[in-house]
Amino acid sequence: MKRLHTPHILMAGCLALTALAAHAAAPVGEDSAFRPYAVGNRAVTAQMPFIKNQGQIPNADVRFYSRTFAGTVFVTEEIELVYALPQKNPADAGALWAFRESFLGRKPARAQGDEPSPVRVSHFKGNSAKAWKPQLETYESVDLGELYPGIRVTLKAAANNVEKLFHVSPGGDVDAIDIAIEGVEAISINPRDQLVLTTSLGDIVFTAPVAYQLVDDGGRRPVEVAYVLADNHHYGFSLGEYDHDRELVIDPLLASTYIGGHNPNPPGNYDDDIIHGMVTAGGDVYVAGATQSPDFPVHLGYDETLDSAYPDGFITRLSGDLSTVIASTYIGTEGFDRVTDIALDDTGAIIAIGQGGYGFPLTDGAYNWNGIISAGGGFVARLSADLSTLMGSALVSPGDYPTAVGLGNGGIYFGGGTNNPDFPITPDAYLNTCCQMGAFGIREYNGFAGSLSSDLSTLEAMTYLSGREVSGISVAPDSSVFITDGWDYAVTGYVARFDQGLTTRSARLSYYPGSNSGSSRTYFNDVVAGDDFVVVSGQTYMNDLPATDGAFDTTCGTDGLCDGVGPLVVPRSDGFVAIYSHDLQNTIALTYLGGSDHESIRSVALGASGDIHVTGETISVDFPTVGDGADADCGSDGQCDPAGPGDPPVADGFVARLSADLSQLRYGTYLGGSGEDRPKVITVDDAGCLYTAGYTRSVDFPTTDGAFDRSFNGGTSDAFISQIDAGPGAMIFVDDFETGDMLRWSGN
Repeated sequence: MKRLHTPHILMAGCLALTALAAHAAAPVGEDSAFRPYAVGNRAVTAQMPFIKNQGQIPNADVRFYSRTFAGTVFVTEEIELVYALPQKNPADAGALWAFRESFLGRKPARAQGDEPSPVRVSHFKGNSAKAWKPQLETYESVDLGELYPGIRVTLKAAANNVEKLFHVSPGGDVDAIDIAIEGVEAISINPRDQLVLTTSLGDIVFTAPVAYQLVDDGGRRPVEVAYVLADNHHYGFSLGEYDHDRELVIDPLLASTYIGGHNPNPPGNYDDDIIHGMVTAGGDVYVAGATQSPDFPVHLGYDETLDSAYPDGFITRLSGDLSTVIASTYIGTEGFDRVTDIALDDTGAIIAIGQGGYGFPLTDGAYNWNGIISAGGGFVARLSADLSTLMGSALVSPGDYPTAVGLGNGGIYFGGGTNNPDFPITPDAYLNTCCQMGAFGIREYNGFAGSLSSDLSTLEAMTYLSGREVSGISVAPDSSVFITDGWDYAVTGYVARFDQGLTTRSARLSYYPGSNSGSSRTYFNDVVAGDDFVVVSGQTYMNDLPATDGAFDTTCGTDGLCDGVGPLVVPRSDGFVAIYSHDLQNTIALTYLGGSDHESIRSVALGASGDIHVTGETISVDFPTVGDGADADCGSDGQCDPAGPGDPPVADGFVARLSADLSQLRYGTYLGGSGEDRPKVITVDDAGCLYTAGYTRSVDFPTTDGAFDRSFNGGTSDAFISQIDAGPGAMIFVDDFETGDMLRWSGN
């Protein structure tokens, strides 16, 4: 059994400061009681330091303050918390609105800075150097002291929220906590157990409280906790029973964070912050996609300005525990730009592909399909590992752009889809024509693939392909190139094997109706090539895929007919994972994966043990889940919809881990909140940590303590990144609140 430390319970409740606006507070008038002056460039980390007032704020009642991206929190001499938030009405730009929390019945106390921060802040105001405050010390947290017998309260400020931590020692009575809120019209508790403050400007939300005990190994043992309301806008907490001998179960969602911003009026209403690519390196994780948010968290990047109201691409580097944005950059023009995939080359640099607008930055000596000016189109770029330098940038295709990238054979392979018959096709290409003219003079789409030299100077190959759009590329150790086609609305997809120069297709596999198939559609969404095998994943509407003996699931859906309820219902796809020989002639293993309704597997990754990890979306209420701590409910109500059974299903994400022979489901979990959630990519780092990323429209997407951003940033969608413990050997991150250290060890 695991023995508890000196018994105490930690209760955390976070205020989502983004409730009123997504931008940092602007200065108010000189006579304002609380003026949040600018404190230099914002540090894009999970922790925002507290600054001690040494005269730089004229109101002597302010003892400490912390400026988050969304507003400022002040700690007064009377142990009051004053939150100054920007108003969201454009007519009131620059104006602030405030409310206050007071701890009633508290013991005498004085706030003290705790955990000194390495950040230093300088305050220069006025023409007299005597009034300047250079190199002010800052603190990671503020200790408010023992406010109630046996109950100590500390504060931490993060990028978009403020966290109050109540440390309840043995003998402490949680019923003594009495917090009054001034400046709001009403307080209530919503169905998600969140504390809602009603104001004339909109609602402000405190997250549901979390209570747990710390155990010997630094982990946490959860305890039931809830808000309790009293008259006159007061609140406190109620605490459930806890068992000192109960075994610890670590939540498998080890780290999860939103990442994004907000554009209140995006032209075309383009979904922003959708992640398309992800790689890991040196314990960090890189993600990429497109954003229309002018306040996206860029930091120390090559380009820190959104060039227009239209989307830019982005690349962001986070720490492996998802607590810190190490570096983040836009990449784009005044037009429409996006990063569709990324890879890591031998030098540690980031290779990015995607769509570039007119005037996309070209570097000297790089390939340009136009040969004269930067007319835009598909791009391939190399950025330094710290994202501060655009090392090279080439334009490889007119108009249409690549959507998948793979490295190998000393070069960069890429592919996508186009209906443009004027691509720069190279001699001896596999196909040199495409895009037949269809109805109403509209050309059909075909896939394309190409390769660029590693220095980005030479287009070594470019060919059209059959199918609709390249969904995955992987280069095998024997130099062969595997390409998948997985566009959701094509007749069907395929996996094919090409030579290094993309001149010869040596093998192709595609499924068509069999004896009892309901549909010919089978889409190959991703591919990973091994020494003598290739793994593919995707979705299928076929009832008779060649599932192998002993596979985890040998039938489509739950009735074997790829439909949701019965044969009169429109067919529903199942996910599938398959392992083939290099010549694509032998099916080594193949399994369906899904429930009674729709699934699609979007990405596949191989673990060091040979196990196969997949991610995608589902609307099946009976998707197979297994493993300690796995989420067994679709959505937040178990029905894959945001409100009730009468609403259309909304996809939840899922993550699954299969044995190397596809005979066992070692781990399976839903991943998402009450809205739409769509994981796009999955990867496993060298230490065995599993990451998945995509986009979410859920305001209650499950984020974790210490994550970079725990608040939905508004608009149509945010990106998310999650780290999952999918079984033995995964690396576990746990924040040790007793030492302040981040512990890391192998979990079983």
